[in-house]
Amino acid sequence: MAGTFPITAGFTTLDFQSNTNTRVTTSVSGKTQRLQTGAQYWSFSLKSPKKSRDDIMSDYAFLVTQNGQADTFTIVPPVITNARGTASGVITNDATVAAGQLTCDVAGGGQNNTLKKGDLIKFSNHDKVYMITADVTLTGGNDTLEFYPPLVTGIDNTTTITYDNVPFKVYLTGDNIQYKSSTDGLYQYQIKVNEEI
Repeated sequence: MAGTFPITAGFTTLDFQSNTNTRVTTSVSGKTQRLQTGAQYWSFSLKSPKKSRDDIMSDYAFLVTQNGQADTFTIVPPVITNARGTASGVITNDATVAAGQLTCDVAGGGQNNTLKKGDLIKFSNHDKVYMITADVTLTGGNDTLEFYPPLVTGIDNTTTITYDNVPFKVYLTGDNIQYKSSTDGLYQYQIKVNEEI
């Protein structure tokens, strides 16, 4: 069933991780060869606050309808989802950039405003989330934005960039969905998700 995870979830804990797959071969002499296989993706686990049964069941019903790992949904994780810089308004890519690139030129975001390395962004024409790898001061046009991983889909000058409330398209990493209750009558659950590429 897809959908968007309820914003009211109010998670209390976030464990965030970057994942890359690298094949390492070591020869008898000790020399190594390393080859990246597959695309980079983000994963994270979220723990809910303790909630009443009535409150927890809305979240739980949504999770159960995802059919374990089968379906994808959109979620905006807490804390890391907003940029730390001072950018405001719409930021647009300035030119056509092919898949595989690590930079693009951007326009907008406010005169002399900033985006900070480590912040997350998403391009409007595909679902992959990227991380900014160098601080950039926005001058209004033709400012270079560096990010990781390389673009999985090319972008053009109609592509806008989300830097606040960055949504992730994800799937659950397991087929079992559980919650715990305690003697105080409150309920809690934890989920782990992988980014859908």
